[in-house]
Amino acid sequence: MKDIAVEYLGGSGFLVSLGDIGLLFDASEHGGDARILPERERLAAYRRLYVFISHRHDDHFSESIYSLCGSEAIYIAGYDLPHPHRGVRMEPGEERGFGPVHVRAFGSTDEGVSFLVEMAGITLFHAGDLNLWHWRDESSITEIEKAERDFYDCVAPIPVGTIDVAFFPVDPRQGSMYDAGAGYFIMTVKPKVMIPMHFQGRADVAVRFAAANSSAVTQVIALKEPGERIDLSLPDDDDSAPDKRLRDLLADESFGEESAEDTSDQKEE
Repeated sequence: MKDIAVEYLGGSGFLVSLGDIGLLFDASEHGGDARILPERERLAAYRRLYVFISHRHDDHFSESIYSLCGSEAIYIAGYDLPHPHRGVRMEPGEERGFGPVHVRAFGSTDEGVSFLVEMAGITLFHAGDLNLWHWRDESSITEIEKAERDFYDCVAPIPVGTIDVAFFPVDPRQGSMYDAGAGYFIMTVKPKVMIPMHFQGRADVAVRFAAANSSAVTQVIALKEPGERIDLSLPDDDDSAPDKRLRDLLADESFGEESAEDTSDQKEE
């Protein structure tokens, strides 16, 4: 089994722990719903911390993460993160390695990118603001059709049946068929676990979506309040078992040095 812990931070923010490795996604103190940021001491306790910023919107990014996470963290961002903010910027379709972590950037139907992150046999997908933003109750047929095409085009390159945990928007502000994007993602990409996000503080929406969309293929888990945490034990399979190189890197206390060349440009930015 592959064990990870997932803590919801509000909005689209999550802290994922794989042993002594931390992965922080879209942590922000801004937004209309309740938010928290992890304590500095807690983040400092990780042997290696990776900080992901999908795009520049302030409900997905706070400048305070730099002082919170420190200079030793590795910052990985969408291409639109403004300078001089620190981070290795990635374009859709780009792949990069950071020690034992392999990151692929995919498109978004808003700004920035979505992230596919592979480490130690576990594959995570954070959608950022990738969603079917149809705004059906206020848009024209032409606008809705374009939103659908753009969304389907962004989802098409994402690997099917290989994602262990996906974080995906379920935004009730869209009104009718607010969950169309998340439902399509489940049906086509087939993650093992999906955790709703970006639900504007409406925990009832996340709970209702989880109840209606869980299946034998995808378990949907609603984390309702900031600070809520779940421990997941994911089954091993041939496609997701870690290869020898990743096992060796995780066992090597100096693995961060291997990624120095990959992350050097963040210091310049």
